[in-house]
Amino acid sequence: MTLTGTPLILLAGGATIAVAVLAVRGWRRGGRLRPVTRTLGILIFEVLTVTTVGLMVNRHEQFYPTWQALRGDTGTLTVTSPVRAGELGDDVPAGPFAWRPAGVAAWQLAGPPVVTLPEDYAARAGVAFPVVVALVAPGADSRRTPGAVTVTIAPTARTTVSALLSLPAALGRDVRVSGSGWDVTGGGALGVAFVGALPAGFAEHDRPLDALPPALAAPVTLPS
Repeated sequence: MTLTGTPLILLAGGATIAVAVLAVRGWRRGGRLRPVTRTLGILIFEVLTVTTVGLMVNRHEQFYPTWQALRGDTGTLTVTSPVRAGELGDDVPAGPFAWRPAGVAAWQLAGPPVVTLPEDYAARAGVAFPVVVALVAPGADSRRTPGAVTVTIAPTARTTVSALLSLPAALGRDVRVSGSGWDVTGGGALGVAFVGALPAGFAEHDRPLDALPPALAAPVTLPS
């Protein structure tokens, strides 16, 4: 029985319902042990409820895809995970093209971000690509990184790190990109602060481009 399988979730859910029914039926029973049995029943019901919800969330988010991962024994296991299709679709040009997501005005940039897709982006449907966020001076040319989605943005003195934190989610809605392993280039102090404010392991600042994860035919979750 797999950790993310439906049978385990159904088993946990069924046990939760069974405990709830037994607790209701035995609420007025138990004699002198009634307070103990009530408390025990409530505790078991709460534990099973949390377990069921946790299994459902884990199935959706793939935090622990296997029992081995739950024990911390990741080894060299690779686990396929679904890739969300970008809302811009696969017919979007490789670029560069101006990207105007909702909320872009809050980033206070010198102009709209420019996105450049890999040349084989449309041909590799279902593939999540690595990302390079290039922070450049206003008026600079857009960048292109082979094999990666490149987002070129020109921040201004009004651009804040807190505002830029919505960029990963916005890009993930529109384009097929990986959920971590990003590279942020340029930008000096702003780039360092932006990477530091992201979740651990999400992005690095000015790492070599050959260190980018490959855009695999079937996206995988690798050991950290």
